[in-house]
Amino acid sequence: MNPQIMILLNSVPEYRELFSVDLQTFIDMIPPLFSFIVLVVLLTFLLYKPVKKVLQARAERVVGELAEAEDKNATAHELKSQYEQKIRDIDIECTAMIGNARIQAYKVRDKIINDAKIEAQEVRNRAANDVAFELNRVKGEVHHAIIDISTEMAEKLMAVTIDKSVHDSLFDEAMNELEAVVFQPLNTL
Repeated sequence: MNPQIMILLNSVPEYRELFSVDLQTFIDMIPPLFSFIVLVVLLTFLLYKPVKKVLQARAERVVGELAEAEDKNATAHELKSQYEQKIRDIDIECTAMIGNARIQAYKVRDKIINDAKIEAQEVRNRAANDVAFELNRVKGEVHHAIIDISTEMAEKLMAVTIDKSVHDSLFDEAMNELEAVVFQPLNTL
């Protein structure tokens, strides 16, 4: 064999048990092992269970807060839907109010127009009455003028003796003058 392999084989330690416990070692291990077990039990009661209770309480609180958050979220959604419904109702009410205002405005406009028509008709009636009154007054004046002219004509006829043809021509001339005086003011109205 090769001398190097031999050196390697000689350097490998002999096989020994990895974990061998003799009686004395076992007896020496009992007090620390007992202390370790007591420590684990003591720590379990002192630390694990309280920590477990704290963690359990925290988990329950988190679950409660999540449930509360879900309730608040549901309430918020409900309030949001109510708010949106109120907005829709307000829009409908606003539209109705605008419609009513338009109707009222049309009624007021129609009333104003009707009042204006009535007032215009009253003005026309007053004007017609004034025209009729003025026409009657002018007719009265013309009537008096005709009487005066007729009287003057009769005086002229009486003063001068004339024959029938002259009389007819004077009468026609007086009538023409009378028509000119009477109907000219009426034509200007």
